[in-house]
Amino acid sequence: MKLPEKKLLLSLLFGAALTTPVLSAQEKAPERVVSTAAVRTMQIAPTMMVSGQVQSKYQSNLSTGVDGRLDWIAEPGQQVQAGDVLARLDLKPLQLRASELQAQLKRAQIQSLRLDKELARQRSLLGKALVSQTLVDQTQAEADLARADIELSQASLAQLQDQLNRAELKAPFAGVVSQRFHQIGEEISRSAPLLQLVNLDQLEVRVFAPLQYAAYVQPGQQVSVFDQQGQRSLTVQSTIPVSDNRSQTFEVRLQAKGNGFQVGQLVSVGIPTAVARDSLVIHRDALVLAQKQHSVFKVAANKAQQVKVALGQGQGEWLQVEGALSSGDQLVVRGADTLTDGAAVRVLSAEEFKLAGSRAGVQ
Repeated sequence: MKLPEKKLLLSLLFGAALTTPVLSAQEKAPERVVSTAAVRTMQIAPTMMVSGQVQSKYQSNLSTGVDGRLDWIAEPGQQVQAGDVLARLDLKPLQLRASELQAQLKRAQIQSLRLDKELARQRSLLGKALVSQTLVDQTQAEADLARADIELSQASLAQLQDQLNRAELKAPFAGVVSQRFHQIGEEISRSAPLLQLVNLDQLEVRVFAPLQYAAYVQPGQQVSVFDQQGQRSLTVQSTIPVSDNRSQTFEVRLQAKGNGFQVGQLVSVGIPTAVARDSLVIHRDALVLAQKQHSVFKVAANKAQQVKVALGQGQGEWLQVEGALSSGDQLVVRGADTLTDGAAVRVLSAEEFKLAGSRAGVQ
């Protein structure tokens, strides 16, 4: 064999020795186990971020409606239930006034009883022509006035009883005493607020947004709210599309009950700025973040295909995207970090991987 032919044969054998193990390794490469979620079509609207504040639906400055000296008042921070006593005025002046009115009522009742007897006697004498009709009429008028005095005394007693009831300030709803405005021993006027009571259960987020976007926010609509705990969706409870010349804003109130908010907490709210339109959305866990270009892995025929995407608006666990995707495409939501384009995969069922069905929304 000539030298050039030997060199050619050796090169072919060496190349075969190099390529054979690589091919064998590719053939024996294990399938990557992944979990998937389908691409969906959702209505997404562009939004702008507006600051909002968590407030209680029931926050009141309470007063007794009675003049008097303050005998006792609840401490700030005290938790109370509806009907619990929050403050108490000195009852002695009211009790003395009640005793006076009861004596006046008793006197009016005695006077009425006396005049009724006198009227009955005079009417019997009138039939015998022993008294004049004028005297009978005069006694009748006095008896009517005595009955009117009884009614006046009873009304005065009822009013005083109402004042006695008000002298003990009771909580109209459950909550916490956030602050008090007077101390024990002070003389209180009937309209002076004694303390502030705040309900901690019935909460709402109040937002003031530009008036030009009022048409895009409707009761029952879901909007995104961001705070230190992350993102969540709240329901629009009501809108107040009324503004003034200076602010040019309208108020939006969101239901915040049972979401772990605190009264006074500041949040950011995504307010829609246009009509929502159908958009492709992916689960957040399907996104593979990169410095320059984000992507996802689409699964087809047990192969992972990397698809570059551009991000849009978010809504809860779902993100609006633009890319070579269609509704119903299965995207990897678990195991995408170590995948490469074209890698063989095995998709777990919802029974094999519970999170795939409960959170990722497998379809």
